[in-house]
Amino acid sequence: MIILLLIGQIISTTKTGNVLFTNIPSVQNGSITRRELVCADYDHIIKHYCQLYDVDDELVKLVIRKESEFNPRAVSRSGAIGLMQLMPETARSLGVKDPFNPRENIKGGVKYLGHLLDLFGEDLELALAAYHAGPGLVRRLNRVPEIPATLEYVDYILSRYGRAAKKNPVYFSLTDEGTPFFTNLPK
Repeated sequence: MIILLLIGQIISTTKTGNVLFTNIPSVQNGSITRRELVCADYDHIIKHYCQLYDVDDELVKLVIRKESEFNPRAVSRSGAIGLMQLMPETARSLGVKDPFNPRENIKGGVKYLGHLLDLFGEDLELALAAYHAGPGLVRRLNRVPEIPATLEYVDYILSRYGRAAKKNPVYFSLTDEGTPFFTNLPK
């Protein structure tokens, strides 16, 4: 019975911290933002490869947002390509044949990010710095390089990831009348 109740529900948190269960997507300023729609286009791909390579999907979404704003055709001044901004040589080494293909790009980017997390002993700060500035430099320095763009990149993701990673608990109970009741407040 409860499983049927939860199917198709969206769980979100209001500004006051209350948990909201609904089947209506969140709306800001009267419409769903383009970023939310575009991000949703890739959610299933991101989740699949994050499960495969044991990387948090919220982290990957932040990396994609910072790297390309979810534009699969993005090309940086340094030549990085696609959603996760893979350098051509890195893409080739990861088996990515078409870095503009969202599925291939996400697969390669998540695999690479997972590799960097392993390489740096799950130190997220160093792994992100290596994703941005290259693992060789970060390994030599054993710290985030003093490159303004890299410092800003790491700060951007870490400051947002901390908020995304904190999940509010959801408690379930039945009212005296037998109605299911969900809340973020313990009994």
